[in-house]
Amino acid sequence: MRASMPAIQAADLAVIIPTRDRWDILGRTLAALAAQSVTGFETVVVVDGSDQHPPPLEGVRVITKEHGGPGAARNHAARQVDKELLLFLGDDMVPTPGLIASHLAHHRMHPEPPGAVLGLVRWHPDVADSRLSRWLDWSSTQFDYVNIHGDDAGWGRFYSCNVSLKRSFFLASGGFDEDFVFDYEDLDLGWRLHDQGMQLWFAPDALVHHIHRYDWQGLLRRFESRARGERLMKRKHGWFQPHYRNIVNAAAAQPRASRWWPLVADRVPARLARERANRWYHQQVAPGFLASWDGQDEVEELQAYLGSDFDLDLLHGHVAAVDREEQAAPDETTFYRTSRMYLYDLTAFAMTGTKRPYLTDLRRFVAPGASVLDYGCGIGSDGLRLLDDGYRVAFADFANPSTEYLRWRLAHRGAHAPIYDIERDEIPGSFDAAFAIDVIEHVDDPYALLDRLERSASIVMVNLLDLADDDTHLHRPLPVKAILDHAASLGILRYRRYHGRSHLVIYRTQRPGPRGRVRNLLQRRLGRHLSPSI
Repeated sequence: MRASMPAIQAADLAVIIPTRDRWDILGRTLAALAAQSVTGFETVVVVDGSDQHPPPLEGVRVITKEHGGPGAARNHAARQVDKELLLFLGDDMVPTPGLIASHLAHHRMHPEPPGAVLGLVRWHPDVADSRLSRWLDWSSTQFDYVNIHGDDAGWGRFYSCNVSLKRSFFLASGGFDEDFVFDYEDLDLGWRLHDQGMQLWFAPDALVHHIHRYDWQGLLRRFESRARGERLMKRKHGWFQPHYRNIVNAAAAQPRASRWWPLVADRVPARLARERANRWYHQQVAPGFLASWDGQDEVEELQAYLGSDFDLDLLHGHVAAVDREEQAAPDETTFYRTSRMYLYDLTAFAMTGTKRPYLTDLRRFVAPGASVLDYGCGIGSDGLRLLDDGYRVAFADFANPSTEYLRWRLAHRGAHAPIYDIERDEIPGSFDAAFAIDVIEHVDDPYALLDRLERSASIVMVNLLDLADDDTHLHRPLPVKAILDHAASLGILRYRRYHGRSHLVIYRTQRPGPRGRVRNLLQRRLGRHLSPSI
């Protein structure tokens, strides 16, 4: 680092732009860089993937590397250049003419090595009319500029689409963590730079226009990617609280918001309208977000448990079979009791998110901190999700390879929970809730199972599969109406149909008073007609 940093010039700056499959948009960004009010800086385009074939790019340095995501691309370029300052820019961030001059001016004011500069991002006029763009803005879902007060941006807003810092300071931090292929690599680096003393100064005149038009599918993919990023942050940093997972979880557990709220919030920026519109958006992205979060856990833990015996292709095949509703082997009971291969079946099913709405419904009636029994738990994925959310969970099943794996999962997570052998152990009767998902159709006497659950908890949740069209003979037919009548005699809290043939019922284990009988009637009628789209 040169001693006379206040005299820094454009020639001391390298603009680093990672890119992949966006040559037209990149062209607009490069044209705007060529029209800057100052000249002499170096522009480096990092092509993220040897499978890419960029068009001729005049006046810029082009580096190609194996695909590893934008963080890895920025690291690679930072090691290749010899400039004192680095400006990280997104390939879809079209600079205003004063962008470079503003970054340089702020670094002259803050020449100390930890001094970094955050520029401002606004939507490009070509995409600013999008409702999704407006929501991402007013909800601070993509960028949180609205809460910056004064010159200090705060390390949590280290947005690498428009941020500059000293190269030596960046390299000393180790750069971007390349485990983050996309999403949250910024926050991870921002934290580590902050830990080394970074001061992130806000320069609103260092303005770029974001020219990315989100469609609905793109937004869903972004939230799935965000789930993977948050999950990795949580694994790497004990202090981290998964912001969007908490928001999405809370929204999924609330009553459905009307689809009209996003339209109203666009026209009337009242607090109530925006709160409900936010809930609607988060409820729409919840299934994909939560399935992405949970799915990564399932894959990585099974891989770690089986080690060299793990077969990813086999797991993908099981996931595809579940999506096609293929059934297990005819000797399912023996297979379940004795074979480690059944871990693939249970993991694949857990990755689909099929049971996510059941747990969401259960959360309506038992809050975090409550004691819950996961009966017929298998590999314990449902109970583990509740355990992560602050519930006190116990598990019950036969002694088999699945519960052996569950014990390993608990130890692997540093968690503690009892696992009862349903053939040998006495299960306590003091739980707030007990649930059995996809269990009752496998037992000889469904009422005996219900009785066992009712003796264990004050609230019971079961799902009943309508097997009228099931000709596989793998499941025992259930007297669905009679079981619902039994639940109603005690006090139905919620009854819904999911996925076409699954009747989910949550009920109390004490007979209802007059208000409970009214609830029974309403829930039976609502459940008959409401089949949420999952």
